[in-house]
Amino acid sequence: MSKIIKLKVNGMHCNGCANKIKTTLEQLNADQKVEVNISTGEVKVEFNNKKASLSDIKAGIISSGFSVESFEIE
Repeated sequence: MSKIIKLKVNGMHCNGCANKIKTTLEQLNADQKVEVNISTGEVKVEFNNKKASLSDIKAGIISSGFSVESFEIE
């Protein structure tokens, strides 16, 4: 089953930041699609919630050196 979540992430400044987050989340192996928008500070993730959870996604972003300000499940 697929879920979509949008997260407001603090600390992203460049494409390197976006790539770091995207690479980390892709390593969760949750059949996900990751979109990072540096200008809005948003990360949108469509993922298989049987393979990963919201906590896994937030932890991945935090382990990449960023903080999650808020999130919204679509």
